[in-house]
Amino acid sequence: QEEFEKAIAAGVIPATPSNMDLGGSWSALSDAGEATNLNLVHQPGVDGTDAAELTRAEMEGRAQTLHAIAALKHAVPGFEKSKLRNFGMQVGVRDTRKIVGRYDLVGEDVRGEARFDDSVGIFPEFVDGYNILILPTTGRYFQVPLRCMQSPDVDNLLVAGRCVAGDKVSHAAMRNMMACTV
Repeated sequence: QEEFEKAIAAGVIPATPSNMDLGGSWSALSDAGEATNLNLVHQPGVDGTDAAELTRAEMEGRAQTLHAIAALKHAVPGFEKSKLRNFGMQVGVRDTRKIVGRYDLVGEDVRGEARFDDSVGIFPEFVDGYNILILPTTGRYFQVPLRCMQSPDVDNLLVAGRCVAGDKVSHAAMRNMMACTV
């Protein structure tokens, strides 16, 4: 966040509300001076089920990305000559539809290494989202219950990944692509 505040104070990027929220992570610079990953633009409140909102978010997100790069060039040593090679193909939506499940997976389950009689597999304690980052380095894991993947009202329907029933912390674990392979 500090890098972006410096750029705003110096007049490098405008002090718009969206630029005030820039922040996140970026990769280290390669020997060639390239950063291969920037995860800096977050747009809360976008309805990921509305095409018009997604279009607006893509346009605003790309503008914010250009501001973020200008800020990094200004404030971070090594970024002075950086340039954008490409944008993501589309805006990444983390949270849209979820089922009401037969069981709500919760953060306590993820962080407390929960075990379930109806487990369909295990997943490491890897939480990434909602200002929580726990990397899977401890060997800790939780079991994924079948009930969080099932609707109580619709027979023969299973969901996986970010659509399972649960709270925000469990969502920050289950939304990862790897969780869909459980």
